Amino acid sequence: MSAPRPVEVLPQRPEFEEPTPHSVLYGLNAEDSVIAVWKLLFDPLLRNHFGSEWSLQWSRKLIETYIRGNQAEVSAQYNSLVPKVQQCQSGQPIFSMEHPPPAMFSLDMRIGVIPWVSPGFDRWLLLLFSTGTAIEKHFGDILPLAFVLSGGPGDSENNAFRICAPNGPARASAEYWLTRAYLRKREDGIHATLAPDVAGRTFSMHEYTDMSGIKKRVFFDTTHSLGREGDDFLEFLHDTQ
Repeated sequence: MSAPRPVEVLPQRPEFEEPTPHSVLYGLNAEDSVIAVWKLLFDPLLRNHFGSEWSLQWSRKLIETYIRGNQAEVSAQYNSLVPKVQQCQSGQPIFSMEHPPPAMFSLDMRIGVIPWVSPGFDRWLLLLFSTGTAIEKHFGDILPLAFVLSGGPGDSENNAFRICAPNGPARASAEYWLTRAYLRKREDGIHATLAPDVAGRTFSMHEYTDMSGIKKRVFFDTTHSLGREGDDFLEFLHDTQ
């Protein structure tokens, strides 16, 4: 008879103060900032594991701690949960074009950082809280978050990636964050926004040459986001699923 499996005891419900009327993310009100950070840090797998209510209040506490000016405690709160998150994720495929990360952000609009994976993510998160925007200002003040809602590996329109972001530059840039992280390329080719197909779907298409010299393509489904990124993002935030 096999030994009983140990029962994991989750952390107690975080203690937190009443929400402070303060937003840490550009263009979002205080409550939407909390929800955005919650969905950034806790994908559906983690929300199911830790519990939606617990993880939401954990995220609220993280922001409240930052607002009180205790950056060291923010890092400590984040880093204390890393082992439990990694244990939960240990049975999942590693992130790749076939299994893309659920969320990322980029302060320089070039390289995306991924929660619980990128080294020193707590420090990147503190920088995001401190500015509320990307540090790269080529596009002005924008919130540089991106969520991969579906798709992969993106080598055809049938498995195109569906990216949700609060603005056009972040959505378009996230296409590069993903391909830079997970494609081995000799060189980039053209990038084009394709005309609607017979079903009315629109796609962003990237051509590239792989390390063997073969020309390939990656597709991103923009049907529900192109030109309405802000609305698409708020719909995603307020979706209770």
